[in-house]
Amino acid sequence: MKNGFTLVEVMIATALLIVALSMFLGTFVQAKLSAVVADNRMDAVHSARMAMETFLSYPYASTQLNTGPSISVVSGVTNYCYISVVTQNPGIVVKNIYVTNRWVNPATRMTSTVSLAVSMSEEFHK
Repeated sequence: MKNGFTLVEVMIATALLIVALSMFLGTFVQAKLSAVVADNRMDAVHSARMAMETFLSYPYASTQLNTGPSISVVSGVTNYCYISVVTQNPGIVVKNIYVTNRWVNPATRMTSTVSLAVSMSEEFHK
């Protein structure tokens, strides 16, 4: 009797090794994809925050804070903005600013949005 493995045993062991390695490497590929998606989302959040900070730097009565939809381009990224005026109590008028950054994630080719909202009143923002 000879010691060793048969060809069938070697092929089964090789197939199991390939399956195990592909599953192991698949986790690294998925982790890299998740990191790219998170990085792109952080870029979108940063762009929306920069647009919001730009709006907050304007005086309350500024024409840039007129009501209605507008488009803001910050660092080459288009942000869709909407400003509304709300009267909460008699004599207290608040402007609500909404900034939405719509972007396509290059890693997944999915369209996503990042939205920010802030309220500003004339009493506190002159």
